[in-house]
Amino acid sequence: MCGITGWVGAPGLDDGALDRMREAIRHRGPDDDAAYVEPGRVALGFRRLSIIDLDGGAQPLGTESGRIQATVNGEIYNFQRLRDGLRGRGHTLRTGSDCEVVPHLYEEEGERFLHRLRGMFAIALWDGDRNRLLLARDRLGVKPLYYAEVPGGLLYASEPGAILASGAIAAQPDLAAIAQYLTLQYVPAPLSGFAGIRKLHPGELLVWEDGRLRTERWWSLTHGAGVDNVSEADRLDELDSTLSEATRLRLIADVPVGAFLSGGIDSSLVVSYMAEHATDVRTFSIDFPLARFSEGRHAREVADLYGTRHEDLVVEPDILPTVGQAIRAAGEPFADSSAIPTYLLSELTRRKVTVALSGDGGDEAFAGYVRHRIAATADRLGPALTLAEPLARAVGRIPGNGRVARLKRGAAAVARSPHDRYAAIMSHFEPAALERLCTPAFLSEAGGPRRAWDEVLALSPDRGVDRYLTLDTASYLPGDLLLKVDRTSMWHALEVRSPLLDHEVHELAARTPQHMKLRRGETKWLLKQLARRRGLPEHLVTRRKKGFGIPVGEWFRGDLRPWVEGVLRDPGTRERGWFDPSEVDRLLDDHLAGRADHTPRLWNLTMLELWQRERIDGA
Repeated sequence: MCGITGWVGAPGLDDGALDRMREAIRHRGPDDDAAYVEPGRVALGFRRLSIIDLDGGAQPLGTESGRIQATVNGEIYNFQRLRDGLRGRGHTLRTGSDCEVVPHLYEEEGERFLHRLRGMFAIALWDGDRNRLLLARDRLGVKPLYYAEVPGGLLYASEPGAILASGAIAAQPDLAAIAQYLTLQYVPAPLSGFAGIRKLHPGELLVWEDGRLRTERWWSLTHGAGVDNVSEADRLDELDSTLSEATRLRLIADVPVGAFLSGGIDSSLVVSYMAEHATDVRTFSIDFPLARFSEGRHAREVADLYGTRHEDLVVEPDILPTVGQAIRAAGEPFADSSAIPTYLLSELTRRKVTVALSGDGGDEAFAGYVRHRIAATADRLGPALTLAEPLARAVGRIPGNGRVARLKRGAAAVARSPHDRYAAIMSHFEPAALERLCTPAFLSEAGGPRRAWDEVLALSPDRGVDRYLTLDTASYLPGDLLLKVDRTSMWHALEVRSPLLDHEVHELAARTPQHMKLRRGETKWLLKQLARRRGLPEHLVTRRKKGFGIPVGEWFRGDLRPWVEGVLRDPGTRERGWFDPSEVDRLLDDHLAGRADHTPRLWNLTMLELWQRERIDGA
């Protein structure tokens, strides 16, 4: 695990710029600092977090001739088999590093080598004979990769801050990206929040050759394509063996390995496989003082079941220093409040281990969200939903908050088209809300209020729950969840690996019939059957999903009220000219008075303003 950065071409940058770029991602790799430079042609910068071959695995790593050089952020889990094959075909590999297979495989197969890799990775590879820089991102987008075109060349980095540190790009907001962030709570690829800086999509390849740039998708996944006829028992056996192997591979390390444990199905399954393949398993969790957010006792029960050494941390409302650190870590505008507990969990975990396994990816592969059940049920009802529109209007007139508010949102959603229904569930600000919030000048420069709604949230032509899994895997998973985990963990130099993000697990899920993922309204059917098979108690298998949120809405009405008002009512905030102050005041006043729950929208606006101050204003 590490951070990579550099450039190709001759954009007038020098060693000082490369030093600044590497320093900007020191947190990703505090153990080593190295580079490969051909003046006027290419610079590959590297920061290392030592995981495998602690003494000999420094990058960049090259072929025997040295004409092909590579830096890799991530892990190649099947490197041992690949290395044996390369040596059998006459290659000389000098280290025990998992990443040394990359330049040699490229030498044999060119761009097709990416399909041989099982892992999470962002790669920068220089082919000196062809004057070619290749940038590639792993299939599901676990590891990030940004780039910026400049006169005569291209810059790249694991985080946008490293590109800004070069001095070749000024920190300016991209209003098209900001408008999409307001809708989604994250900035979707290929945008980044910064004008002139873009990021690769998951499974995307960029090639810069002789001054010309091209990008293409080298891998993609569509749920529902190629569904096979298989019995539930056979599919369960296949999933069991695939997930077990994915976990075993992720335990390969020359440093201590632990796991995040919430007590939910996904993380509990991962810990169960860890207990089979390893001894002295350590687990870590975050807990909250409010009962409806707390999962601490469930995590401890699972830890006792599998005999792990378990530690947890209780999160209190005094989180403001952590908010500031999380904004710095994210780099982009980012409004998923679960970044706060993930940041704290990473900090806790890194005190004891260098690698942590997680349960990320199970919901997107096997239909684990309540929204999947709602959307699929509404699809089945079909024409009958025409009767829901007058009902939705009637329910909408009922005053109240809490359960009443959720009822009103649910009734309004059911009466919509499949696209509008799911887009509303996935949005902080819908197009009509953006029109009320944003000034005409902002919307004009941003390209209007519907870009994210109509493009990023567009549904695939598949029917049933698979269409929503396709969308979530392409957008929400990499744009929100994986960015959150990468930034908050790497800020503490902690590597997080998830067996459920193994591409073989997702390809298995994609060809699994829908009724094995969502059955009679029960989400994540197949994973729950696997959890039962592996001995997880029934009350943990069937308990309601909590997610990883924090009680921001309550804190806004209590301890955090002066803070949120201070940020959003600040004259400097309003002088930006992006938003109508009266609409911001309405959202604040209605929430603080308990007339509505605007938690996600207020958090969204607050995080955006703090990002502006941190990354644009330099305050």
